[in-house]
Amino acid sequence: MTETALTWHRLPSRVLVLRILEVIKSFAIPIVLLFVLNNDWDSTFGIIIRVGILLFLLLDIVQKFFGWLNFRYALDEKTVYVIEGNWLKKEKSLPLYKIQSVHSNSPFLYRLLGVVELTFDTNANSDDASFKLAGVFPTEAKRLEEILEQVRHRKQSGVAVDDSEESDETPAQAAPVPSRLLYALSTREIVLASITSLSVFAIFPVASTVISSIDDFINLDGAFNQVEDYVVHASIIAIGLLVIGVLMLSIVIGMVINFLKYGNFRLERRGERIRVEKGLLNRSAKEIPYEKIQAIRIKETFIRRWFHIVGVELVAAGTMDELKDESSTILPFVRRDRAMQVLREHFTHFTWSDELHRLPRRALGIKLLRISWFGFIISGLVLYFFRDYALWLLLLWAIIIGGRVLSFITTKYVRMDQFIQLRTGAFNVRSFLTDKPRIEQIQVKQSLLQRRFGLCTVQFSTRGGFLSVETIDDIPKEDADAMLVWFSRYSEMNENRSG
Repeated sequence: MTETALTWHRLPSRVLVLRILEVIKSFAIPIVLLFVLNNDWDSTFGIIIRVGILLFLLLDIVQKFFGWLNFRYALDEKTVYVIEGNWLKKEKSLPLYKIQSVHSNSPFLYRLLGVVELTFDTNANSDDASFKLAGVFPTEAKRLEEILEQVRHRKQSGVAVDDSEESDETPAQAAPVPSRLLYALSTREIVLASITSLSVFAIFPVASTVISSIDDFINLDGAFNQVEDYVVHASIIAIGLLVIGVLMLSIVIGMVINFLKYGNFRLERRGERIRVEKGLLNRSAKEIPYEKIQAIRIKETFIRRWFHIVGVELVAAGTMDELKDESSTILPFVRRDRAMQVLREHFTHFTWSDELHRLPRRALGIKLLRISWFGFIISGLVLYFFRDYALWLLLLWAIIIGGRVLSFITTKYVRMDQFIQLRTGAFNVRSFLTDKPRIEQIQVKQSLLQRRFGLCTVQFSTRGGFLSVETIDDIPKEDADAMLVWFSRYSEMNENRSG
């Protein structure tokens, strides 16, 4: 690598401030414990511990300083070069045409200091498949993204970007690919999603944990007795108003959290990539190339099904583990008809069917005959130790049986041309769609009980970061065998082509 022939860039000095603040944050708890709450310099052991903490803090700050000082990056028309390292410098290079996506992240502290974190991903599985620029100015981030857009444009136009010969078309001549807005969340959708989320009940365990933690330091027995006396002597109306008030507070807290997380949510298409931007305080942007999409999932929770609200996720191959969960969700909560409209208009390489096959009636019998070990264990414990609560067993078994009936009603499937579409679940339902070329393997299983009823369980594996598996239970054996034949013909065809 010839450093003189390239224009090298450093990260802004405010990035060093960020790294020092992160170091101080990681040492915050021991510093508070040893220097504020228990500032004991009398004992030798206490002195050694405190001096050791200060030395480790200083060493970490010095290490961050040299890491910032040594880090440099440069680009030419084909390659990005990086020099990094704390004590020992390490050099690496990455061809621009191999970079599949760029992810930007702007936590609140980054936005406060006016910098953006960029992650360049090749969607490969090696350790050097990606690299980060942990803090650049927005103008520099835009410049880098435009360069990559131009490289992608040249690649899609058939211009060789990895040959040693220079191309007549320079990056400055290539027009950037325009972005197209596919969906933007409205305020009404975020409010409705907060109301229909089960997180409204999370305030009770959270409040219990907080009160328990406070009680470890301050005796709250007197306060508990006052609350107990109030509940005992209060009217039903007063208690009801109190519960409603707590739930309303929980809903407001959920709205604030959702607005901070999904505010200014935008789903865009940039060329052959999907881009998701979201967040108010912490702003992030993720990209997924169309060619890496292996399957589409639609999730419906029990409560949101009443309001026809769904979430849409993509199964993308080669996604980095740290970005896998964040980048897979492209529509967190939208009406089902709008979600299907976006999928059918902008994901045309996946074909959805409105007519799916139901399970045969014998599948309901096998679902009801399966032993619920959880239900039997709870029933035995209740009947042996808490017979006064035996009536609650009816509710438990009603939930178990109701869930199995719902699973029978909900589970559907269809195989059409190159596509497999599944709909599974009971209280929470998940739809899955993929096509034959993107399936890694199909596995058919059959238990002794299923054999008596002529049913099977089928597993479909697709490549999404790790191997992603979708399962459908209790479909007819003839349909399972037909799926195996359908997939094996494709595999044999590929083997013949490769041979």
